Amino acid sequence: MSGRMKRPLLYAKASLDRAEIEEKIRCGCDAIELNLENDFLLHGNDYLGYYGSELFVMKDIRVVHVPFNQDKEMLNLEWIFGRRDISALENVFSLAQYCGEKWNHEVIVVVHSCMAMYDFMQYELLQERIVEKLGELFGQYPRVELAVENTIPLELGKTGRFIPRLCNGIYQDTAEIVGWLRDRFGSRVGSVLDTCHAMMTKQYLRVLLEAADVSHIYSGDALEEINMEHYFRMNQGLCKLIHFNNSQGNGYRENHGTAFERAEDVADILNLYDRYQYQCPLTLEIREEDYLDCRNYRKTKRLIEEVCGD
Repeated sequence: MSGRMKRPLLYAKASLDRAEIEEKIRCGCDAIELNLENDFLLHGNDYLGYYGSELFVMKDIRVVHVPFNQDKEMLNLEWIFGRRDISALENVFSLAQYCGEKWNHEVIVVVHSCMAMYDFMQYELLQERIVEKLGELFGQYPRVELAVENTIPLELGKTGRFIPRLCNGIYQDTAEIVGWLRDRFGSRVGSVLDTCHAMMTKQYLRVLLEAADVSHIYSGDALEEINMEHYFRMNQGLCKLIHFNNSQGNGYRENHGTAFERAEDVADILNLYDRYQYQCPLTLEIREEDYLDCRNYRKTKRLIEEVCGD
C-alpha cells in the first residue's frame, strides 16, 4: 500500500450473548454487528423481555444481521418478501430502530439475496411487494437502513442433505438489485461486500466456466475479470459495509470466514478499498474456535493496523 491510509472503523459480529459481547469489547472493536440466530424468530416480537435491555447498551450497535432459520439457512430478500407474513423482518427492523434510538444514529439491517438480476426483473409481483412492504417499514422505522449482501454460488444445506443448492445471484446481481432499489428508496438501501463470499465465487465460477469449455465465448481476459476488484468496482458508491474475512480450501464450514494469516493479503483488499474510495466500516466476521476468546479477530485486527500503519 502506497503511503498511509486511515484505518477503517472495525466492527465485531456478536450474538445476543453478554459474554460474547464483552469479549468483542475487550478486542477493541469500534462497534457491534448483532448476529441474530434462530431463537430470534421465536422471541423477536418480545426481544426486550426475552433478552433484556442491558445487551443493547453495552457497546454501540451499528448493524443487525437477519437471523437464519431452523435449517441454518439465512433468510434472504426473496424468501422474506415472497411470504404473506413478514413479521420476522419487521421484528429485526424494530430491534434496529430501538438500537438506533438508544445510540442516536442509523442502524443497518443486513439481508442476503441469491437472485440473479434477470430473474428479479421477471418477478413483477415480488418487486411490487418489496416496494410496498419495504416502504412501510422505512416509514415506521426511520432510523433503519437496509443492505443486501453478496452470496456464494453453491449453498450446502444442513448435514445429511445430499443435493446442494445452486444460487444465481452471485456475481454482480446484488449490486444491480441494490441499484434498482436505490432508484426507489435512495441511499437508505445499499450493499454489503462479503470478501469470503467473493473469494468463493471467484474460485467456483472460474472452475464452472472452464469445465463448461466456453473459452470461445469468454476470453481469457473475461475470466480474469472474475476477481475481488470486480466486486469493489461494482459496489462503488453503493457499499454500506464490508464483511472482512478470508476463505481457505473449499470455503465451507471450518474453512469459511477464517482469519487472515498474511499482511500481504490484507493489504491487497485494503488497496482496493483505498483505490475505489470506500469509506464504509469493516465488520471482522471471523470464525473462532471459542467465541469467548477471539484470537482470530485479534489477529486480523492486528494485521489491518499493521497495513494501515497504526
